[in-house]
Amino acid sequence: MVDPRHIAAQLLGSIDWQSEVSGFCRCPGESLHTSQNGDKDCRVNVDGAPTVFCFHASCAPAVAAANLRLRQELGASSWEIVLPDGQTLRSGDVLQSTDEILKREVVEVERRARSDAPYHDERTVLETLRVVAERFKPELFGAFHWPMERILADSPLQVSEREPDEQFRTWLKLWPAHSTVWIGDVFSSGKPEHKTHFRPVAEWYQIGPAMGNFTCGSAFKPGSFQRSNESIDGHRFLVIESDTLSKDEVGAVFAYMQRRLRYRLHCIVDTAGKSLHAWFDAPRTRLHEGRLKAALQVFGCDPKVFTYSQPVRVPGAWRDGKLQRLVWLRE
Repeated sequence: MVDPRHIAAQLLGSIDWQSEVSGFCRCPGESLHTSQNGDKDCRVNVDGAPTVFCFHASCAPAVAAANLRLRQELGASSWEIVLPDGQTLRSGDVLQSTDEILKREVVEVERRARSDAPYHDERTVLETLRVVAERFKPELFGAFHWPMERILADSPLQVSEREPDEQFRTWLKLWPAHSTVWIGDVFSSGKPEHKTHFRPVAEWYQIGPAMGNFTCGSAFKPGSFQRSNESIDGHRFLVIESDTLSKDEVGAVFAYMQRRLRYRLHCIVDTAGKSLHAWFDAPRTRLHEGRLKAALQVFGCDPKVFTYSQPVRVPGAWRDGKLQRLVWLRE
């Protein structure tokens, strides 16, 4: 029977196996890296959906092509590996960091849960996702380790040292030009006089600097003066943060979102406190959204910011003498 590790080595070259199914290898897109390489930057896993992971963002096209080849080769036939403890790992199973095997039937439930297909009992799906996420959580922080230092180095645009006004105006460019964006303090909402905090992006660009410490991940209806879900109109971002994970730890969640789930990452904001805020494209459907949020809560993310009218920190503003700043920004 085929050994998946031999197939992986044929495609990727020498692999330093750290477990029966996972090892460090040379990135297939190493020539595209824009920052210094490390011996542990690229890893290949042959269990579950066989995948090459690399901490660098610039090599994404080459890594995607390698993943396609790897999955085609390993998907052509079934395989089994007898583990040192006597357990049998089959193609499609996932070997957890606890050495427990997550059966491919459960993995399939997770895959289907990310699809658009509705289920007659969504509560069952969400509970299954929470169980799967809890089992995967220890592996998440190892396989997708993305500490603050690496986030800064990997940013496609080096923005962290820019002046506050430039930070603010650079962030504004993430929005469609016609968007009405709220910027203010937590209580700058709810009364007609708060209308000045709801302005088109073009006006904010001319006014600068930031008129308050907060914004929202959503655009609002023109003429709004109340920061509420009912006033939301147009473009939305999903902002992710954690009050319990460190900046080095939450980076793993951001990397998982970007590299495994393929959500587009727009920016990461250092809040000048204990946390980082990552701005992603909002999920395409409410079904996707509910399932994604269920897993993110298990990983330690704050559910409050999943509300699209919830205040989040705006870059370019000062907080207790420290700058709320962009530390990662897409090109």
